[in-house]
Amino acid sequence: MKIIFFGTGKFGIPTLKGLLNSKHEVIAVVTQPDRAKGRGYNVLPTPVKAYIEKAAPGVDILQPEDSQTIEFLNVLKVFDADLFVVVDYGQKLSNEILDLPSKYSINLHPSLLPEYRGASPINNAILDGKITTGNTIFKMAEKMDAGDIIIAQEVKILPEENALDLAGRLSLFGADLVLKAVDILASDKETLSLQNEDKATYAHKIGKEDGKINWQNSAVQILNQIRAFQPWPGAYTHIGGKLLKIIKAQILNENKDKAKPGMVLSDKELIVATGDGCLKILVLQLEGKKAMPSEDFLRGKTFLLNTILS
Repeated sequence: MKIIFFGTGKFGIPTLKGLLNSKHEVIAVVTQPDRAKGRGYNVLPTPVKAYIEKAAPGVDILQPEDSQTIEFLNVLKVFDADLFVVVDYGQKLSNEILDLPSKYSINLHPSLLPEYRGASPINNAILDGKITTGNTIFKMAEKMDAGDIIIAQEVKILPEENALDLAGRLSLFGADLVLKAVDILASDKETLSLQNEDKATYAHKIGKEDGKINWQNSAVQILNQIRAFQPWPGAYTHIGGKLLKIIKAQILNENKDKAKPGMVLSDKELIVATGDGCLKILVLQLEGKKAMPSEDFLRGKTFLLNTILS
């Protein structure tokens, strides 16, 4: 089949690579416009654009500022594609665009739909303490992430896995799942399943405030927050008026009943009391500094004992 791939971030690259190496033909790639990034505000291509330019320099690259214009619709018509494959694109597509391919427009979503529709399913699954998640390939429709399901696959969430690690694994599993779905669609053997709207849940878009640690919460909840918000916005607290990001931690079984939530309980290991249980901080990053093991941070800081993190 002739495929147009829509994608922007790193999550979609394994799928694009798989499609390029398949019996199907990627005739164009649609990605977000180049943006200024970093301290120097250098204009950089999206990860998908950078990849396709090296992997398949002959493939057309389209970068509309707005994917819902008539002009862009007319550009897509010229390609006469059989299938649109959308993975981590980042712009809404109109019904007119979704209906262009002779077959379907399909999307890879990293959850087991209808659970965790929306912008941040990976983060929210970890935040909620889930032990499994998955990928779903579905036929795109006007309502976000609500189209008929083509194929899905359950994936276990590993106990110490953060959102970045899980996204990496899901992107690889998802690439294989997309190829299976494309082969099914090419043979006209698909069976579409309706989503159960009564079971639909939504993964809200993450903001910086989501990373702020409330030490009144349990150690389990805070650890899930630390894992869920890597690499952005990071789970953070404050010490001495400076922002302190907690990158990695573990739960301690010991219970400090009389300790106030947020209190540093040791100057040899960075152990912090929570609303229920204690956390041992393993890796952290103080504002203006690089990430470091907690023992390096603690060196010479005996005054931290009984400090309350805010």
